[in-house]
Amino acid sequence: MISPAERKSDWLRSKAGKIRKRWKILLTVVVLLALLSQCSITKSLIESSRKPDAPFAQTKAPPAPDYAQMGAWFALPGANGLERSAPPGFTAIDERVAPADVFFIHPTMYLKNDVWNAPYDVEGAYNGPVLLAQLSAFNGCCLLYAPHYRQASLAGLANGDAVAFAYADVARAFRYYIEHYNRGRPFIIASHSQGTGHAVRLLQEAIVGTPLQDRLVAAYTIGAYTPASFASIGLPTCNDARQTGCVMSWNASQEDRTAASMLTKDVDFWWQGKRVKSTAPAICVNPLTWTEKGTANASANKGSLPFPEAPYPEQAAALAPLEKGLTGARCNDMLLDVDVAWRSPFRDTLSWLYGSYHRNDYGLFYASIRANAIDRVASWKVRHPD
Repeated sequence: MISPAERKSDWLRSKAGKIRKRWKILLTVVVLLALLSQCSITKSLIESSRKPDAPFAQTKAPPAPDYAQMGAWFALPGANGLERSAPPGFTAIDERVAPADVFFIHPTMYLKNDVWNAPYDVEGAYNGPVLLAQLSAFNGCCLLYAPHYRQASLAGLANGDAVAFAYADVARAFRYYIEHYNRGRPFIIASHSQGTGHAVRLLQEAIVGTPLQDRLVAAYTIGAYTPASFASIGLPTCNDARQTGCVMSWNASQEDRTAASMLTKDVDFWWQGKRVKSTAPAICVNPLTWTEKGTANASANKGSLPFPEAPYPEQAAALAPLEKGLTGARCNDMLLDVDVAWRSPFRDTLSWLYGSYHRNDYGLFYASIRANAIDRVASWKVRHPD
C-alpha cells in the first residue's frame, strides 16, 4: 500500500517533470523567435506593415534605366554572370549556338518600404539567388535577357500606380529587347512573383494577338496569380510537356496548408486594359507531369536546388548538387501541393509559418524546369523548320 508520503513524492516528481517540459517548450519558442528575427523574410514581413513617408503622387521618381546601356540589364548574354551557373552534371549551352532566348522578369528583390519604387540599380536581398536559382534553370537552352526595372517595394505592390510604374519599365525593356537583341528568334517569357504580375500584363499587351505570338515558345509565369482566362484570348494553358505557344504557372505549398492561396485568390491584376480583382481560376500546372491534373510521386523529381546562401560568386560558378526525390507534386485548389520533410534544408520561414514555398517555386523543380525548357524549344523548332 502506498503511503501518503510516497504519494506526495510522486506528485512532486510529476509536477517537476511538467514544469521542465513547459520550460523546454518556452525555450524552444524563444530560440525560434530569435532565429526568425534574423531572417530576411521575417524582416520583410515587418517592413510590409510600413509605408513610404509621402503618397505616390508626391514622390519623386528614381532615374529611369536606359536599356541601351549594359548597366540597365540584370542579365545579358556574353557577361558570364551568375545566371550561367549550373549544378554538377549540367552545362550551360554555348551561347553561340543557343536556339532561343529567355526574357526573364525578376521578382521583388528590394525588401524595404522607404520608397514606392526602388531605383533600378539598387542591390536587393535576393539579387544573387534569383540569378543562381531561377534564371540559371534556362541556361541549358537559351540566351538569357533580364532587365532591371524600378520594382515596386512591398508597400508598392498594393498600390496600383506603383505597380504600373514598374511595369512601364518592363514593357520598354521588352520593346528594346525585340528591336535590338531578338533578331526574329523564338523566345520564352519567364518570371516570378512581382515579375509574374508584369508578365501577365506584358503577354496581353505586347504578345498575344501580335506577330510575336508565333515566336513564343512558352510562358513560365510562376509564383503569382496567372488567370486561366488567358485561353479565352488565344493563349492556352500548357497541358503537355512539349506543347508550345502556351502559358503555365504554379504556387508551391505544403499539402494541407492553404495560406498560400493569398497568391491565387481574390488578388488584383491587369486584365484587358485595367486593374481588376481576380475571378477566373488561377492556372496550376504540375512541373513534374506538365499537366494540370496529374499527380507525381517524389521519384519523378529528378533534382531540387537548395536556396543559394551568401556569399555569392561574382561570375558563373558551380551550383550545389541537386537533391533527387525531394518531393512529389499535385495541383489542388489552384495551389501546387508538395510534401517536404520537416527537417529538410528546403524548409524556410515562409514554409514553417504559412506552408508556402514561394522562394523555392523554381528550386524545388529545378531539374524538371531545365529539361522542360530544352524540350519545348526543340518542339518549337520542329514545328517551325524554317
